[in-house]
Amino acid sequence: MLALTSFDEVIEQVAAGSIDRFEFEPRRNSECHRIFFRLRVGKTAYDSFFNSPVGYRAQYCIDIKNGPKQNRRLIEAITPLCLQSINQRGENDYPREKVLASLSGADAKVWINDTDWPAIDEIHINYAPWVAKAKNASLGTMAEQVARTKAASGVLAPENTHIEIKGAWLTPDNREWRDPGKAQRAEEIHDYGTA
Repeated sequence: MLALTSFDEVIEQVAAGSIDRFEFEPRRNSECHRIFFRLRVGKTAYDSFFNSPVGYRAQYCIDIKNGPKQNRRLIEAITPLCLQSINQRGENDYPREKVLASLSGADAKVWINDTDWPAIDEIHINYAPWVAKAKNASLGTMAEQVARTKAASGVLAPENTHIEIKGAWLTPDNREWRDPGKAQRAEEIHDYGTA
């Protein structure tokens, strides 16, 4: 993992994975849906993707605008793999236009499964801004503590063998619906290591 020198190498490792599962995921209490893929990448590629000094979260640390740019590059690199997996399984319920609309949306993202975060109080990622926030997560006013709730998990280095590709939410007529709760995602990853 420390031998990696660029995010291009991370993209290459992730793009070498295989799709285990895909589905159109409905949004709770809404008519919106998005495409979801579960990508098997192996432990080394997962670690490189999420925890490496040149990995996905590191791209948001470099610059808040760089994170979404690299997220888009990664999605574009794995879109052919996603489409190929649908075609190979002969799925007619996944129109290419709808899949592409979801994957090309502004809110499409690659991330880990939220259950991957270990439930421990440790520091695995020694990135000073994240560590400082994690150490102060329970200090200050209630509003300040709530604002830092993600800090404690942001310094962890989860392990697994799968990552997730989540397309943008689409309305029934295939227009993107942007979740206001995710509007600060880039800033949260930059500030805390998680969103």
